[in-house]
Amino acid sequence: MRVRLWDGSWDARSLRFPLLIVGGLVALGALSVGGAAAVKSMLAPPKPDAAVRMGPKRNYAALPEISVAVGGAADRTVDLRILVELDPQVDPKATDPYAPRIADRVGDRIREIGLDRLNGSEGAGLVKDAITAVVDREIRPLRVREVLLDRMIIR
Repeated sequence: MRVRLWDGSWDARSLRFPLLIVGGLVALGALSVGGAAAVKSMLAPPKPDAAVRMGPKRNYAALPEISVAVGGAADRTVDLRILVELDPQVDPKATDPYAPRIADRVGDRIREIGLDRLNGSEGAGLVKDAITAVVDREIRPLRVREVLLDRMIIR
């Protein structure tokens, strides 16, 4: 490029230095933006996957449905479905040999509680406590985390 000097002549060197300064500043700005983006991506914590956020997958073993005749007359029954939460390393099929004994013990405990105390949320709490005690006693070799009362129907 040529620049017109005060005397009317053109000089190409006078514009070269300002253009070099502007070009250098633009290059430094681009490098700083790119460097900031790179540092930000390196310092950002990694996003955990769903298994890390929610913990290990729950391991449930469903016991067979239990029907217990309650009261003096055999026309009143309590139907239960029980889930046992086991440690993730334990196979859910490991509870199968214990299921008949648990069903017998739970039936005995519910008959001890009686039909009049099974109504309402207090009855569900009593049944869950009874089931927890039975499962804790019968499945002692397995690692049980929690006992869940999946369904309780009084007919």
